[in-house]
Amino acid sequence: MARIRFFRNVRRLGQILDVLAKYGFGTFVDRIGLDRSRLGRRLFRSPDGKALHDVPAAVRFRKVLEELGPTFIKFGQILSTRPDLIPPHYCSELRKLQDHVPPFPFEEVKTAVEADLKKPLEEVFRHFSPKPAAAASLAQVHLAILLDGKKVVVKVQRPRVKEIIDEDLDILAQLARLANRYVEELKPYNPLQMVQEFRQAILKELDFTIEARNTERIRQMFEGDATVYIPQVFPAYSSQHVMVMERVEGIKISDLKALEKAGLDRKQLAINGANAFLKQIFIYGFFHADPHPGNLFALEGNRVAFIDFGMVGRLHKESKEQIAGMLVGIATRDTQRLLQAAVALGAVKEDAPLQRLSWDLEDLLDRYYVGSLKSLKLGDAMMDLLEVMARYQIRMPPEMTMLAKTLITIEGVGETLDPNFDMVGLTQPFARKLAMSRFNPSNLAKDIRELIESLYSLAVTLPKDLQWVLNKLKQGTLGIELQLKGLEKLIQTLDKVSNRLAFSVVIAALIIGSSIVVLANKGPFLFGYPAFGMIGYLAAGLMGLWLVISILRSGRF
Repeated sequence: MARIRFFRNVRRLGQILDVLAKYGFGTFVDRIGLDRSRLGRRLFRSPDGKALHDVPAAVRFRKVLEELGPTFIKFGQILSTRPDLIPPHYCSELRKLQDHVPPFPFEEVKTAVEADLKKPLEEVFRHFSPKPAAAASLAQVHLAILLDGKKVVVKVQRPRVKEIIDEDLDILAQLARLANRYVEELKPYNPLQMVQEFRQAILKELDFTIEARNTERIRQMFEGDATVYIPQVFPAYSSQHVMVMERVEGIKISDLKALEKAGLDRKQLAINGANAFLKQIFIYGFFHADPHPGNLFALEGNRVAFIDFGMVGRLHKESKEQIAGMLVGIATRDTQRLLQAAVALGAVKEDAPLQRLSWDLEDLLDRYYVGSLKSLKLGDAMMDLLEVMARYQIRMPPEMTMLAKTLITIEGVGETLDPNFDMVGLTQPFARKLAMSRFNPSNLAKDIRELIESLYSLAVTLPKDLQWVLNKLKQGTLGIELQLKGLEKLIQTLDKVSNRLAFSVVIAALIIGSSIVVLANKGPFLFGYPAFGMIGYLAAGLMGLWLVISILRSGRF
């Protein structure tokens, strides 16, 4: 099985290398050293895409991902929300990525559903539409009716999609390791960490039980709220690969003509939808992270319904407070407040030039305050903020980019519904309330209690730790580990040099030993010469030839 998977991965790697070359990224393959390996030379045959050299690299990269299929499309869609990992113009281009995947046959749908539910379709559904209502890279959706008459949608995972994604992730991880090792300009973006974060995100999307729990959690959050509707999930008919959910029979939030025909208030819908997201973000710290118009529906009474909770964002208490401080800083043009919150939220290096960062943030806010406060786009401002932080190599948590993307989408939907939509005005009360909540007496009392507990724990453990260190010092057994960074390449080079020297010594010893045997002229003989001497000469010659070839291939003679 492992051998079959290896050959399958090799074949897939060949396809990836060919597509990279086709779109003008052959030099990348050169730089990571694949073209110099025997396997790489066999796989990498396509010429570089010279005809595409006039097309911007970001566009060509998007086309590469589209051609390579579902795993890479999903990878690009997640990367499009990470301006802290890739340049902004790449983010903009990757937002154009769409799933264009044909549906899989109904026979496979039926087999998958019956295998997971362990029942024939007829024992669960009164009706099951054979034609999919929607098809994407990971799953497709069918309309159905349960035996009790409830209308539902059935989300079915594509056959073998998990195996395909696993193979692609293995190859992506290997390419990321090579890129991290050989391509200096990619090191600040940490390609391997990108792949690892992507692996975690996509594996969560492949487990529909996680999506079902997300849906149920948000449904409970808005229980009793007359402005929001979250559909019910049917756990008895759901599994890791199949999810059955109540069908929402509303109007797509982007269908403006249908909204007006139904007599719905577009302005109120925009407010209700935005408030629902702001509650998710600032009150619950758990929010729908993919709120595009296809996942939002308008219902009677100007209620907004949400579907598809496969991608959600989580914010811890401290993160919520700092994000609130950032948004208040943006909305009130308070550079210092914005800086303090951003630095507290991100991973900052000791030598980070915070004064220059403060000036850049001031310039950023100046750009957004040319017009009125209503024209301020919070999502765009947060994306630009992430870009500034990335320039100073300050790593922001992934949920920040999910939040920024969510705000951009909410603002876009709100402005489509109401041209005078004011996201800043709706956000400020939530952000201010959260920012001030730390001074609430009950929260202050909780913080003081936690501080006292931490100090007590430190007071108990510190004497023991000091005693242990002093004992080690007295015994002379205290060890200090030093880690010198930046010497990995030097160590690798020294290893290669020492190996080649050792190899050369072995060759020289073979030649000298063989010469002694030949001069001694002792049998057995081969073609009139001592056989052991001739075998030694042959072995030394082959080893010497291999050494010369390896030196020439390395390009450093």
